[in-house]
Amino acid sequence: MIKSVFLRMIAAVVAGILLLFAGTAPGDNYEVRNPENCAVHFTVLSDVHIESNNFARYKVFGRALKDVKKNQSGNDAVVFLGDSTMNGQFFENILFHGAVRSVLKNGNILPVVGNHDIGNGKGDYEKLQNRWYTFTEAFFGKKTEHPYYYEVIDGCYFIVLGMEAQKVYEMMMSEEQFDWLEGVLEEAAQSGKPAFVFSHYPTNDVIDENGEPTDRLTNMLAEYNKDNDVFCFVGHTHMPMYLYWSFHTGDGFPETYLPRLTDLGGESDNEIVDNTGVGLEVEVYENEVVLRARDFYRGEWKYDTYSDAMCEVTYPLKNPVAVD
Repeated sequence: MIKSVFLRMIAAVVAGILLLFAGTAPGDNYEVRNPENCAVHFTVLSDVHIESNNFARYKVFGRALKDVKKNQSGNDAVVFLGDSTMNGQFFENILFHGAVRSVLKNGNILPVVGNHDIGNGKGDYEKLQNRWYTFTEAFFGKKTEHPYYYEVIDGCYFIVLGMEAQKVYEMMMSEEQFDWLEGVLEEAAQSGKPAFVFSHYPTNDVIDENGEPTDRLTNMLAEYNKDNDVFCFVGHTHMPMYLYWSFHTGDGFPETYLPRLTDLGGESDNEIVDNTGVGLEVEVYENEVVLRARDFYRGEWKYDTYSDAMCEVTYPLKNPVAVD
């Protein structure tokens, strides 16, 4: 308890100063597409890559958080898809967690651990993973014993998958995690409401405990999606958000690739490119789920570079959702 309070005090001071200099995103307040009929609403952001000596990334992140706060419909959750820090360092965690808590206050934050959060292939996995647990508990109240967990929000299952080994290019999932996921999906099916799965890695970049590629995850989600509704959101690839690339159902279920939030034209500290600050707003209605890409840095909705159409996709639901 004392350690948690101490961490939050340090973070409040450091994050507060940097957020002040980050400024405020332009643009007006906004809301979900149909406020009266929206059952669940949440935001998804990915690959923040906060680094101690890179203020440009922190500026983009700070402005993006402030724009998330402008949603007048509120948020049932804000999900971060991993690689929130660059190296998993203590001070990087102070900056990331402190900024989120300072801006979003007591909002429901669902963090996913990414390869950079635990050393990007280097260092002691257990030590860095435990550091992540310490910060997520102190700042977001998420007390977990594994990098995977779930929450039920307004009847919908929010399922977070996690890597269990020090890897860079693939996610190792243990037998225990697969069995756990199978059980959670069985529960979710009983609810009749959509399930949302969050992973740092694309679902086809999974290896088993022996280091062998496995399609067990994609098969499990595809089978579930035959009679139920499941939506998967992944990061890691850093690919810009385009309609033709980011939204697809190639493996039998909808999977959306999120871009890097702090895309600064490679590693340039000053070049703010078109895809900087882009994430997703997800809205659940009685008969459909709507995904809308938003430029949180500039405070506006995102349009596809090639078609000039809004980056928005609507998926019909097999099972209607009651709107209270």
